[in-house]
Order: sequence, then C-alpha cells, then structure tokens
Amino acid sequence: MTILSVSELNQYVARILSQDSLLSSLRVEGEISGGKLYISGLYYFTLKDSKAQISCVCFKSAMSNLGCKPVDGQHVSITGYATIYEQGGRFQIIVRSMERAGEGLLYAKFIELRDRLQKKGLFADERKKKIPYLPQRIGVVTSLEGAVIRDIVHILRRRFPGFVIKIFPVSVQGSSSIQEIVAALALANSETDCDVLIICRGGGSLEDLMPFNSEEVALAVSASEIPVISAVGHETDYTICDFVSDLRAPTPSAAAELVLPRKSDLLANMDMYCNRMKMLLLHALALADSKLKHLTERPVLTQGDYLISSRPQKLELFGWRLHICLNAVSANQPIRIARLKDRMGKSYLSILQNRSVLLDKGQNMLRANISQKLSRERLRLDKLAAKLLALDPNAVVRRGYARLSCLKTGRAISSLEQLTIGADIRIYLADGIADAGIKELYTLELLENSQAESLPD
Repeated sequence: MTILSVSELNQYVARILSQDSLLSSLRVEGEISGGKLYISGLYYFTLKDSKAQISCVCFKSAMSNLGCKPVDGQHVSITGYATIYEQGGRFQIIVRSMERAGEGLLYAKFIELRDRLQKKGLFADERKKKIPYLPQRIGVVTSLEGAVIRDIVHILRRRFPGFVIKIFPVSVQGSSSIQEIVAALALANSETDCDVLIICRGGGSLEDLMPFNSEEVALAVSASEIPVISAVGHETDYTICDFVSDLRAPTPSAAAELVLPRKSDLLANMDMYCNRMKMLLLHALALADSKLKHLTERPVLTQGDYLISSRPQKLELFGWRLHICLNAVSANQPIRIARLKDRMGKSYLSILQNRSVLLDKGQNMLRANISQKLSRERLRLDKLAAKLLALDPNAVVRRGYARLSCLKTGRAISSLEQLTIGADIRIYLADGIADAGIKELYTLELLENSQAESLPD
C-alpha cells in the first residue's frame, strides 16, 4: 500500500475531478447562502437545497458573466466545474456563470422573440401612431384587482377632472391572460369609441410579465388602429409590448400623466394667451389711431383750397421750363448729329484699315500654308509613283522578261506545279502577246544536272 501525503492526496483528488466528464462541466441549481464579496474580487457563497450544501467560489474575471446580482436567499442556476481546494481540502465548485433559476429559459425566449419581431419591422418608429393631445375617451386594458387601476383613475381625476375612461378588465398573469388581452384589444378596436388605449399592469418577476412578452399580444398591439400606450411593470422592466406599442410609459402612473395634460396648466395657458391677445389688440388700435390722427392733420385735408388754387401757377411754371428745355435741345441737336457723324466716319475708316491689314496677313499665311502642303503632297505622290512603278509587272516585261498566264483561266503562272504537258499558255512580251503550248517540263534540279553532264571533262 502506497503512503501518500495530504497534499499528494488532494492533488490526486483534484486531478480525478478534472478528468471526470460530469464534474468538469456542471450545472447546479440551489439557494445562495452566506455570500461574501472580498476586496480582491472573489465572491464566496454556499449553494444549498433542503438536504445538502456545497461551497462555491466565483473569481473576479467571472463576475461579469453573472446574469443577476447574487443575493442571499436567491434561487439560482450556476455553471462551472468541481475541484478541491488543496490547502484546505475543501470540495467546491468554481463558478463560470449564474442566472436566476427558471428565468434563464424565459429570458432566452424573450430575446429570440424580440429580435425576430424587430427584423419584421414591428418596432420601427415610422409605423408608430401619434398619441392624441386631448383624448375624449381613454381605454384601459388591465386587471380590476390591485392598485394599478386605482392609481390611474386617481391621477387622471387629479390632472383633468371630467375625463371619460372605459375599462377592459383582463387577467394580467396566468394561462388565460394572453387570450384575454388579445380579445380586449380586438373589442376596443371594434367599438372604435376610444381615442387611446393604455395596456398596463404592476411590477413582477420575468415569469409574471411573460403574457406581455408573448407574440400574440405583440401582434394584437401592432394591429391596433387605436394608439396604444404600454405601461407594464416598473421603470426598469422592458417587455415586447413596450417595443411594439406607440408609446412606452415607465409605470402605469406615468402613463396616466402622459395621456392627459393638467387641466390647470391648460387654463393658465389660455389666460396667458388671452392677455397677450388683449395687449396685441390694444397696441394695434393705438397704432391705427395714431396713423389716423397723422393723416387728418396733413395739409391735403386741412388746407384743400390753398392746394387746389396753387396748382395752375405751378403748371404754368413747369410749362415755361419745358419750353425752354425743348428749344435748347432743338438748337443743339444739329451740332451733336454732325459731331456723331464725324466720329462714326473716323471710327469706320480706322476699323476698315485694321481689317484690311488683317485680311492681307491672313491671305499671305493661307498662300504659304497651301504652298507648303502642296509641296509635301507632291513629294509624297512622287514616292508612291516610284513604288508603284517598281511593283508594276509590265515594267519587268519591258526590261526583257516575259509574263505567263493560263490561257483558259487567265491566272498568272509562277511555278511548274501550275503547268501540264499540252496546256495552252499566253506569253506577255514588251511589244505584244503570244500564245503557246507546253511540250516538256524541266525542273531546276534537272536542268542543273543536264548542264553538268554536258560540260567537257
């Protein structure tokens, strides 16, 4: 039997625990007890149920992964792995994450539905309807039990006495609450006598608020023709109904304050606007009275006879002045015309001289350019003629050669392969054409061999 030290035994047990597939990845549910957070960031607590308990430790790096703030007495579900604290020999769980027991799945469903409805566009601002400023009839979809409806009525009575409210009683939690809320929204829209709807309930756990996180309620709120204010839970609670509704209120009491303004504020504003209108009217009347007084004091009204009697004298004076001006203009007109003619003649002569000089320069430049271009084109034409002459087959014939073609087809002959014995050919010479027939065909190689044999030894 091997004798082990205490540390060796604890190390061996820790190694066995780390190799176990179940203990290396645990999910345990229980109640927090004796939790303590140290300055170093370590959080120690005991997880227990009715029959047993186990020590747990959460390192500082894992505290950010906790889905909830750990509190003694809280029922939670943790994930982690089992190990042994070697120095103390204590069996414990190293916690990786934590969430409230029973709410993790509900929260996951909430996130999935929220993202899906958001992709469909149900949360878009452009589809939200405007809440009326002074609704004549307010519909409330909530439970008749509890303090919510009493708070809403109390706040509305305090803010705007004489309001009209219509209650659509429903269950706000439980198995039948979803169908009741959907039916209440459908009933309110079918009656069409409400200007705005408030759908509300008090605070509660995530499980309590799940009817307002259902797809059925979200679609019913989205389809409502009447603007909907959602006021579910406390200020920190957010539900799918809040996102789909036309306006979210943090609490039911806040919804009552948002749906109606204070009547006293409206009356005070009316008094203020009435006083401003009175001041503006008095100011306008005073200004009009001042203008009227100024007009009545003008000479045209107070001294009308004097003004009329002085008009003929002024008219005679203006006529005399006009006559003098016309005579002066008539006397100076011939002189001005002569001066203008003289200036125009000089200007035209100068312009014609300048244009003549420019025209001569242009003609000289045009002649020079045409001459240069003709010289270049003539030289280019001579070069092309020389090339054409060099390529002319008749020129070759004139130098003592002959050109052959097939008599039937007219195609030029350049090789023995195009000829057969007895074929008719046409011979083009410098001074005429001759037709002939082929008697024999000799290749160049055959001719060279025959010449070599004919040479004397």
